[in-house]
Amino acid sequence: MGIYFSAQEELSHRGRDYDWLRDRDELLSRADRALDAGRVDAALSWFDKALRLSYHPALHSAGGSPLVADPEHFLRPLRRSRTGAVLLSTEIPPSSRPPRPVARNRPEGSPVRLAVIAQENWTFIRPVLDALRATGRYEIREIEVEDLSGDEHPDREQVIRARHDLVTAGARIPTPARVADAYDWADVVLVEWGHHVLTWVSLLDRRPRLLVGRYHRFEVFTPFPLLHDHSVIDRLLHVSPPVRHLVDAVAPAAREVETRYVSNLLGRGLGELSEEPRNLRTLVQIGWNREIKDVLFSLEMLERLRRHDERFRLQLVGPGLPAASDENAYQRRVRARLASFDPRAVEMLGVRRDVPEILSSAGVVVSASNGEGTHESVMEGLATGCPAVIRDWPDALGYGGAASVYSADWVVSDVEEAVRRVLELQDPGRYEAETLAARRWAVEHRHPDRVIEGYEHALRPDAPGR
Repeated sequence: MGIYFSAQEELSHRGRDYDWLRDRDELLSRADRALDAGRVDAALSWFDKALRLSYHPALHSAGGSPLVADPEHFLRPLRRSRTGAVLLSTEIPPSSRPPRPVARNRPEGSPVRLAVIAQENWTFIRPVLDALRATGRYEIREIEVEDLSGDEHPDREQVIRARHDLVTAGARIPTPARVADAYDWADVVLVEWGHHVLTWVSLLDRRPRLLVGRYHRFEVFTPFPLLHDHSVIDRLLHVSPPVRHLVDAVAPAAREVETRYVSNLLGRGLGELSEEPRNLRTLVQIGWNREIKDVLFSLEMLERLRRHDERFRLQLVGPGLPAASDENAYQRRVRARLASFDPRAVEMLGVRRDVPEILSSAGVVVSASNGEGTHESVMEGLATGCPAVIRDWPDALGYGGAASVYSADWVVSDVEEAVRRVLELQDPGRYEAETLAARRWAVEHRHPDRVIEGYEHALRPDAPGR
């Protein structure tokens, strides 16, 4: 336990500078010794600790994630341990697969019954559900996992033990009464987020008429895609090609599941374009205090731009840095870098409710991230007519890259190219054309009617059986 907690602490403060592989291997060894002694719970507990170290955010948020760089190499030690071989490589007995209920006799033109299962984070799916209800073509029930009581409530340990029991004995988790009732009622069940809740649903002893799971980027950087029973998932929805391709690389069984792309509804919509003048020398980055957002890239851009014109400035929207005593190594570098600028060059605006107004007066919205699925704030900027400078997210490069999500004309390979694009946008004629193109792109790809049409297609209940 000391090894585990020490490794967690070291990773939080030192990231990949810490020799975490040694500790992972020690935890895998302990798991295998426990398994050999017949102590299954202990083996799964040690194996889970090895998973927690392997998927520690510090390893995957700085660019060059070892999972992204070579999924097979990253996962090989986990799969080759004796405990991992049982959990991750043992075939699920086909006889354990619950039968699919017969299709409901739905009168022509009657609403589709959709049950949605999620745990606490409904942020992205809630506007979609409201819009589906408004069409009159859907009846929707929501199941909040946190509301399930006692043994019905899934947690990480339960899910991992359930995966073991399924592959070794064909035993599945009893379906909670509330979930079973929803299955009896629904034509389609959607699980929002592809993490442990989707694993749990896929291990239940009942299945719905049609089971759909939705992935964002976050879930790929958890071990749960490895643990799903993909044979009972009928359709996977992805927010972008980089997410889908990484899921397929990490969990090859996902390739056998029918796949669709769906977008999020814009959190702040497509309002009227502002007639107020923009400050073309103002850059905006939304979300910046975590390493995955890599504000150091933006600050390097700013420094080089200010060599051309000291009127360039950067606005940072979102939570700021933690107290100095709680900072990790990256955050300490950010604090030092911020201190090197004229105080008027960088504005830390904090959490704001007027983000569209901020974007409407800015010259450029910046995505400096090491990795993204869609980076919603970029689309919010485009919706206001704010041109984008999008770093070709390093951890998406081998999986489609930022240009598979946005126009390649807006994607830059490095700081130098980013600076060149910003300087080109200082030409009023070029800027006017770019702001119209930004708005046109947002309308074309994120108009609510188009987004909801995509969901209606993805959630149709007449999926082919398997």
